[in-house]
Amino acid sequence: MKKLIFLLLIFFVLVGCFRKMVEEKPKLIGMANPWTDCDDDLIKASKIAGFTFPLSLSKYTVRAMKGMIEINYALDDFRTVCVRKTDFKQYANNGDISGVYIEYPVNKEIALNNSIPIKIRGTQDKIYVINMAVSNVYYSAYCKEGMNLQEVERICNAIVQTETTN
Repeated sequence: MKKLIFLLLIFFVLVGCFRKMVEEKPKLIGMANPWTDCDDDLIKASKIAGFTFPLSLSKYTVRAMKGMIEINYALDDFRTVCVRKTDFKQYANNGDISGVYIEYPVNKEIALNNSIPIKIRGTQDKIYVINMAVSNVYYSAYCKEGMNLQEVERICNAIVQTETTN
């Protein structure tokens, strides 16, 4: 009888310990989110990043971290474009600051009419990611649904115009 009580006692202790282990979920430890949401406040974003983002847009949202600003705006009624800017070489992963790690079949460099080299990634009919350097500053643009060459030219020309006049 003593053996049975002892075995039951051990059983209940083990069940209690196991239950406690299952109920206590491990805390996930990871990198803190470096971005600060700034709504549409470019001045706040500029203070956080340490530089200005001179693009003139109507409806957009902006977020920033030290050394980088990101603006999201509507390209049309169905598509959004994410444009990033940094002046930190450490963020420029071979000139790519997009944060997009999807591999596309087309990955090449082109030069538009302003002769600034632009790295594009996409498919035969759509461009999803662009990267370019203007005046020692890196820019990227990403559209999840893709862009055509004319839309890419408009984005790049706006960036070049604002960077060369400031």
